[in-house]
Amino acid sequence: MLKAALISRVRQAQPVQLSYFGVIALCAIIPVAPLSGRAADFVIHVSVDGLHPGHLQTQINAGLAPHFKRFQDEGAWTNNARTDYSHTITLPNHTSMITGRPVCSPTEAACNPVGAAHTFHHGYTSNSDPPVTWTLHNQGNLNIPYKASTFDVAHDAGLSTALYASKNKFIIYEQSYNAAAGWPHANGADKIDTFANPESSLTMQTSLLSALAASDFEYTFVHYADPDDAGHTYGWGSPTYMTSIVTVNNYLGQLFSLVEDDPELAGRTAIVLSADHGGTGTNHSTATNAANYTIPFFVWGAGVAHGDLYALNQGARLDPGTGRPDFNAAGQPIRNGDGGNLALALLGLSAIPGSSINSSQNLRVAFSGDFNLDNVIDAADYVIWRKGVSVTPTPDQYNIWRTNFGRSAGGGSGSAGASPSRAAPEPAGGLMLLGLAPALLLRPRRRLLECTLELQAVGA
Repeated sequence: MLKAALISRVRQAQPVQLSYFGVIALCAIIPVAPLSGRAADFVIHVSVDGLHPGHLQTQINAGLAPHFKRFQDEGAWTNNARTDYSHTITLPNHTSMITGRPVCSPTEAACNPVGAAHTFHHGYTSNSDPPVTWTLHNQGNLNIPYKASTFDVAHDAGLSTALYASKNKFIIYEQSYNAAAGWPHANGADKIDTFANPESSLTMQTSLLSALAASDFEYTFVHYADPDDAGHTYGWGSPTYMTSIVTVNNYLGQLFSLVEDDPELAGRTAIVLSADHGGTGTNHSTATNAANYTIPFFVWGAGVAHGDLYALNQGARLDPGTGRPDFNAAGQPIRNGDGGNLALALLGLSAIPGSSINSSQNLRVAFSGDFNLDNVIDAADYVIWRKGVSVTPTPDQYNIWRTNFGRSAGGGSGSAGASPSRAAPEPAGGLMLLGLAPALLLRPRRRLLECTLELQAVGA
């Protein structure tokens, strides 16, 4: 009651004059939240097979894809991400999404050069239903005896995992990460706790929603096949293809509803969405065609700010325009292969062992230091840091906040935001502390700064 009254008072229009001891009194009743090392407690990693960003944007602009639009209105996004460089087909790109590896070697024309040094790419190029004996490990780049995945990292850290796909050929991932083929670990070799791959998005969606509601998997990979199926049969951009985008939009609406209505998932879930390829005509296999290699990349939810992904990642990623940079290019675009390590970073986990795409986990979905995700780095972010809400309160994180204090989101696409324009408050925090040594014994000087910033954040 006292805390609420004081906070209400400092939010009123009339100024409030707090003495040094008044600050101490108010600080004493502001609680410290428990620490958390994660931006999100749950991540849903979505791939929409064959999703062409131009056709998607047409449906968004027509008001027919409002749930896709939520990513643009509330999340970090771009319609100009890239697939793998050498392949624009389904299984090779999905393998890049979960392993963080290119399909082919960045320095060799062949996907499977001989030699132990060639251990960066996964080399899995098949796009057909695999024989029961196949795994990602005994196929593809044989210089790598085991190709670790997002499922390995999450499972071995004690998190629950699931994979829901709508094509039979996704069985390759179950065969690769089951109890027989998965890497031994104290938490078990079976890296995918729940797996389903019916040849139907509707059947898969029903099963997914039921399982998520019951189990709240911490890392879930979801695959929707509808646009790809429609594109191959009727053509990319055809009326049936455009309807398939609306169908997936409705699936996303159900997913949003579940996430926001489930008390365990609400406010604690991030969704990472991309595609394996686009398409033109009735095909997508030509890797040099922009219609095939250009894809959307959307992120929404816990730990995610609103803005253009390239603007948030100046210096870390380079908008390729209409180009097709290879993996040797100095400025890398955002790729679907970034998604796996981004998902793990949001969960507070390290990168996939052996990965090279986003292996430093430097793809940002918020400004560094913008802990409350309002695109302004100010005193309110200090409060979040101090309380350990969505960020571990380490000295490094404090220094990031202090360095970027005053930065805010800039204007159009490509802007990384205004440069810091004012200094972060120093430990004196605007208080006259000279001569108050006895009072400092009541509460450390650092806590006075922290509390002063908390009061600034609510308007004192």
